[in-house]
Amino acid sequence: MNGWARAALAVLLAALPARAMTGAELYAQACASCHGADGRGAAAGTSLTVPLPDFTDCATATAETTANWAGLVRHGGRFLGLSAEMPAFGDVLTDAEIRAVIAYVRGFCRDPRWPIGDLEYRRAVFVEKAFPEDEIVLSYAGEAARRARTNGGELALEKRIGPRGWLELDVPGAAVAAEGERARGGLGDAALVYRQALVVAPAWRSIGSAGVEVALPTGNRRHGVGSGTFVVAPELLSGHALGPLVVQTQVLAELPADPARADRRMVYRAALQWPLGPYKKDVVPALEIEQSQALASDVHAATLVGPSLYVPLSRRGHVACAVGALLPVAGTRPFDWQLGAFLLWEYSDGPFWAW
Repeated sequence: MNGWARAALAVLLAALPARAMTGAELYAQACASCHGADGRGAAAGTSLTVPLPDFTDCATATAETTANWAGLVRHGGRFLGLSAEMPAFGDVLTDAEIRAVIAYVRGFCRDPRWPIGDLEYRRAVFVEKAFPEDEIVLSYAGEAARRARTNGGELALEKRIGPRGWLELDVPGAAVAAEGERARGGLGDAALVYRQALVVAPAWRSIGSAGVEVALPTGNRRHGVGSGTFVVAPELLSGHALGPLVVQTQVLAELPADPARADRRMVYRAALQWPLGPYKKDVVPALEIEQSQALASDVHAATLVGPSLYVPLSRRGHVACAVGALLPVAGTRPFDWQLGAFLLWEYSDGPFWAW
């Protein structure tokens, strides 16, 4: 929308003080000239120089958080690192009107199965997410034990399938340095994961998913970077906003085909996060907890606790990094400490360099 059209909208809003405009009316007055009356983008022949989103595409209409969209409408495209051709409407629209037009835009998606971006809570370092993802994550994990040190990395590619499913491919690698020995390593056990969101409750600010991971014996067990057997791991994941806090949980059972080569165990993880603002570009400190219980009766549980910090790197929040640590606080001591970190790119939200 150009300057004269924004001025006309301001005059219209000032002339109608007795009745709030609906989202449809606001869209028609403020948005349709660029985004099209049907939400599919401007018709050919307009002066716009950037491609516009198709709001009838549910992946586009639902993926962004309400806060990010509100900031975009209020402050303009540059607020999220997008085109300056998207103007700011904060001086002519109230917060209620901005929420109304966002709800109307989301209504272009006719399939209610798609969860909205408000349920896409920020990724913890050690706890997986319950929201369907299009992400590439490069992670690091290092741990120190009394007689060995391990440094590992993993490349994870996640691809959303339909409204609520997503597939993940994990390719790990590690180097293990035992005391008094030369470091050995290589690629670890690659894994395929499928997850499906089963409970999507925006009114309760909650999402719940289930999935199964199959780890393949592609690593070298003699070098300490593979189990030497297939491992199937069914899991449950959830995310909840409780006031200013976000709680994310993960429960999984690791079930190797050959229990003599890898332990059968249950793993319980939780992250208590405190976002320092409403936008995806805000920093998120957290406390993460993990409890693992081997299913063999003679092995005790291990309880790990530690802090983590999620730091977005782009204005839209689609590129981010995080770092965290876990320390044993009860039960057995699988290591003295563990350090984790990752670099994340939500590739469906824009190119990696669009910061």
